[in-house]
Amino acid sequence: MLTAPPPRRSSPRKLLLAAAALAACACQPACAPPARTPDAAPPPSSAADAAPAARDAAGPAPQPAPPPRGDSAAQPPQAAADDGAAGLALDRRPPVKLAPPPFGQTLVRPAPAGGSAAPRLVKVAEQKNEITDTEAWFARNSLSLPILQVPGAPESDAGALPSFVPTRYRAHALVKAIDHGDHLALFYGKDLDDERFVAIVDAARKVVAFFDFTSFLTPPDIAPGEAEFVRGHVGWAIARDGVLYVSSGHRTYAASSKGKNAFLSAIDLASGQLLWQSAPLVCNAENFVLRGDHLLCGYGFTAEPDFLYVLERATGKVVSKLPLKSGPEFLVEKEGKLFVRTYDTDYVFDIR
Repeated sequence: MLTAPPPRRSSPRKLLLAAAALAACACQPACAPPARTPDAAPPPSSAADAAPAARDAAGPAPQPAPPPRGDSAAQPPQAAADDGAAGLALDRRPPVKLAPPPFGQTLVRPAPAGGSAAPRLVKVAEQKNEITDTEAWFARNSLSLPILQVPGAPESDAGALPSFVPTRYRAHALVKAIDHGDHLALFYGKDLDDERFVAIVDAARKVVAFFDFTSFLTPPDIAPGEAEFVRGHVGWAIARDGVLYVSSGHRTYAASSKGKNAFLSAIDLASGQLLWQSAPLVCNAENFVLRGDHLLCGYGFTAEPDFLYVLERATGKVVSKLPLKSGPEFLVEKEGKLFVRTYDTDYVFDIR
């Protein structure tokens, strides 16, 4: 476990409201409006009316409250030379520029994984939420994500950032830091919609991988007039057994990129080689869950189908999906259950 100073204490709602102030929400029809922020705009009366709102939705996503130290990823096997206790000198370590992905389901070679059966998700609870009560949902269920406090974000109950972590990589700011227990995932970019550099740092403060995901962020097929709205970003990442599992995509309509959006990918930590990429439109929630030999993720957006997915960790293949009433935002595993927060509905699933 990486050590850090005690976290600063303040209401995580400050973080949520500040994120909302920077972004407008692309609302669905009244029955199922997804959101990337807690302050939702009124639902549009037509698809044409919805387009400006969706484009404005490309703002920073809310970050939830205190990080647990739960199911941690295994330490990546290869480590670069230690950059020293004073800090990680990323400016002196150029990132590996990843080759453009296929933007479609592809298997180059399987990622290391066992052969356990896919988990079966059985719904045990479903309840309408108040849309803006995300903080209360985390608190009520004693849930959290392993997000660390980064400079420039409103003070929250997130864990304190270790002092050795650089807050900038050249012209790019540290915009997200995730503590998976035995490694950190550090995201650098202009803002939360421009996360493009990802550094993986192990418990010995060694940079085991540093990747430039720029090639993943511009889809090959873009609808006329939509280029400025499909700027992508890297959303969540976790390392296990020498592989980085990472989500990427943009925050507007799938039609804007002709469906080339919201992927999960597996990247070899040592070489940067793509092992597999999932089918599109499987993961635009703020995070995903790596559980044993499978990945649990979710996708949904305005006037688009909303689903919870189970993918094979070895190949990225979808093995099951369950319909949701609105776009999924957060997924948290706890004590054999999967808690899923969507725009207007909260779910609990038994993992069997």
